[in-house]
This record gives sequence, C-alpha cells and structure tokens, in this order.
Amino acid sequence: MNRTLEERRARLAAGLDTSENIREVFAKVPRHLFLPDRIWPKVVGAPLDRDTDPEGWADHAYADAPVITQVNGGEEGTVNVPTSSSSAPSVMATMLRAAGVRQGQSVLEIGTGTGFNAALLCELVGQGGRVLTLEIDPSVAVRARRALERTGYVPTVLLGDGTAGHESRERFDSVIATCAVVRVPAGWFERTRAGGVVVLPWSPGVTLPGGMMARLVVDALTRSGEGRFVGGADFMPAREQRSRRGAPPDRGKVADRVWRVSGDARDLILSGAGPQMALMNPGTAMGFQPVDGGGSLVWLAEPESSSWARLHADGRMEQGGPGQLGERIWTSYEWWKAQGSPDLTEYGLTVTAEGEHRVWLRSSSGPSWTHLPARPHATV
Repeated sequence: MNRTLEERRARLAAGLDTSENIREVFAKVPRHLFLPDRIWPKVVGAPLDRDTDPEGWADHAYADAPVITQVNGGEEGTVNVPTSSSSAPSVMATMLRAAGVRQGQSVLEIGTGTGFNAALLCELVGQGGRVLTLEIDPSVAVRARRALERTGYVPTVLLGDGTAGHESRERFDSVIATCAVVRVPAGWFERTRAGGVVVLPWSPGVTLPGGMMARLVVDALTRSGEGRFVGGADFMPAREQRSRRGAPPDRGKVADRVWRVSGDARDLILSGAGPQMALMNPGTAMGFQPVDGGGSLVWLAEPESSSWARLHADGRMEQGGPGQLGERIWTSYEWWKAQGSPDLTEYGLTVTAEGEHRVWLRSSSGPSWTHLPARPHATV
C-alpha cells in the first residue's frame, strides 16, 4: 500500500539524527507544499512531474535527499545546470542544530530557496521570534512567498543579494547561509550579535567538489568569526562567488617524476581524507579523468601555477611543474595519518576583519593553513 504524504513526512522526521525539537518541526512543516510540481531527482536525467508520477514525486519529496527545484535559472537548455534546490533534510537539521535556534530569537537566512527552511525557522523561534530571509532570484522569491503564505508562516522575505549586505542594521542571534561561499562576507558578522553564530557552507576555493559546514562564533568587537566545521556540506555556490574548479592536466603531458606507492594512490583523496587534504593544501583543484581500458584517475592541479599531479589505481603517482604537487599531497596525507587521521570536525576556520581565512587543526593555536590572506586596510 502506498503511504500518504503525512506518513512519509512522519517517517522522514523520525529518522533524522538530531534533537527532539528539530525532529518535531520537520514532522510539522509539510515539505511537499514548498516544492514545485516539476523537480529534478538528479543532475542528469529527465525531471519528475507530480501530475504524471505522483508516487515517485512524493517519495522524492520526503526522501532524505536534496531536491533540485530549478535548472538553468528557470530557462530551458540542452544541459541542466541546477540553480536552486531544497537541501537534504538531514543537512538542514545539522545546520539548525549548529545555529542553536531557540524560541524568541531572531534569525537572518541567506538564500530563501523554496521557503521550507524559513518555515522551519519560524517554528523554532515561535511567535516571539523573528525570521528575515533574503533571496537573490526574483522568481524563486515569489514562489517562496506564496508557499509561506499558503502554509501560514510570515517571515520577512526580501529580494536581495545576501552576500552584499542590506541597508538594515538590525543584529540577529544567528545567521544561516544556504549557499556556499569561498569568502565569508563581512556583513554576516556585522549583522550578528556578540556571541551569536554564523552557520555557513564554506568552499575552500578551487579544491574538492562540495565543501564544509562551519559554525563560527562572532566576536563583535573584532568583527571576526571562529569555530569548527560540523560536517560536510555540498551546497550551490553563491552567485557572486562561483569559484573556478580548475582544469585537469593535458592527458599527453609527460611527468617530471613518476613513482609508486603501495595500494591505490587515489586513496590519498578518496579514502575519506579528501576534505582534509583540501583544507591542508589551499588552492589545489581536483577531479577525475577516464583512463584507457576503463576506470579513472584522480588529477590535481594548481590553477595559479603549472604544477599538477595524477594519482592512479595501481599506485602510480605522477607530477609535473615547479610545485612538486604530488609529493606535497603525499606528505600531507602521511602527516594526517600520523596525527591519528583526524575527522573533518577536528578542523576549524578563523575569519578576521582584515579578510584572512585560516584553517586550523584542533585549536586556533594549532597547525594552520591560510586559504585567503589578510587584505591591508580592508574588511572581509
């Protein structure tokens, strides 16, 4: 027997690994009412239409998975590029818990999207709280407003670029960004009360696909933020900060050095250490290339130089260019193992008022790596 939408919602909420109050709001707010009738289950493939496949649409609406709600900025295209989505509920729950949203608080959301997260925030802050949400896409904002009104939620929905600031000087207990940034905007700290938190998906530049979710506690005097990563986060980038991913080395390039390590050399990235390698090697791009006979290799490159490396399934490592990139990645991996293979959540991020973005391990005074340098006489 097919389950009802309410049964699907209850099952999804009950399965979330989070606090009870957050499970309760997921059980209460109907996600399906914030989704359009046409969604894209995967980046590649045909859309799923509610009219022609209501059961499939409902299953996807209440799966613990992201739902692509817009492609190509709302335009038709031969290739679908996701431009708006509803995040996976488990990821949303992690962000809400990291922000510590409570009754009576005020929250600024960057990126309204479908409006579903804003509705969850309204439930968490209650009648005495306030939710202000900013959306850069006019058509997305209109659809979100309608969905919120239809479901009885009344956050303030404004059209604007949340990374560029807003004329209001109101300060919030927390800021939650639903788009990934490389450079954390100064305005997010300026809009947060002393001791408040900014929760954001952070992408370390041109590095690995995806990114990390950071929970930064705000020091209002220094206009800085600092805190640990609370997990991985693969969010669409902010439109004004769509970073370069780098290009793979030409397949015909001859390596300056070739050597072999035991096992699969690709495990330096694919064994679960990939995010940590990204944090410890600023400015390094990564991707996959097919190889003759099937399978693939992992490539690494530094867009600002001509340094590159290839990691092969048979243990071969190749590198070229002046930066000895393959050797540096290997050294980072060996150091990471010597440290006890620390999890992503043992790393943290400090963003200063001068714009420095520095990643550290275990404490801000521990080993660190600068991803963006300070800019003299400038803010973030």
